[in-house]
Amino acid sequence: MYRIIWISLLLFGLKGLSFAQDSRPDKIGIGVGPSFLYGDNTGIMSEFKFKILPAVSIDFTKYLDTHFDIRGTVGWQSIGSGDFYTESLILGIAESGYPHAFSGNLFFADVMPTYILNPDRIGFIPSAIKIYGGLGVGVFHSSRNDDIGLLDGELFTTETVIGTNTGVYFPVRVGAYMEVPELRGEIGLEGALLISPFANMEGNSKQQKLVKSDIAVQLQVFYRIYL
Repeated sequence: MYRIIWISLLLFGLKGLSFAQDSRPDKIGIGVGPSFLYGDNTGIMSEFKFKILPAVSIDFTKYLDTHFDIRGTVGWQSIGSGDFYTESLILGIAESGYPHAFSGNLFFADVMPTYILNPDRIGFIPSAIKIYGGLGVGVFHSSRNDDIGLLDGELFTTETVIGTNTGVYFPVRVGAYMEVPELRGEIGLEGALLISPFANMEGNSKQQKLVKSDIAVQLQVFYRIYL
């Protein structure tokens, strides 16, 4: 009888240990880093002429199982066209009625499941660096000052107007992180593509780029605190 009780307690303890080893704490994080916007009036991508501007995001990650978490993210990215176009390119965009230059802000919010490639598991040596990736869905809103060229005979002028766009995007993220027990958290590096296949992020539909979708590209350093 006592042997059965001891065996039951041992199995219960091992199950609890297994759960503790295989689970991860929920966490909240903040990230910051460089970004750029891949659009129809955001520079000359084939010549690597485009503006690199800051992006910031805040996220909350919830543990699901050994390999999967789910994350909610909100953030901001500064967007702008720069000054890379020749006069002939500007005239061509103006004739189409689209802005040739802009500056503004992109706000975004999304939900994304993440897959951890090498999580800690009982019976396995923990990995110093964890690698993960994810695909989700979100909504963006861009607010800009758009410069539109006006051609009257040989007279060319520029009018600045307020431009806004709102639409759905699909975030694709790949990253790696390392636990920092002293800070009860982790630090990581993450690359993200916020892909908008249905709506413009920069107010231009002239399609001067190879890929139809507008894409916000980000590379951020993250610090996440365990809850």
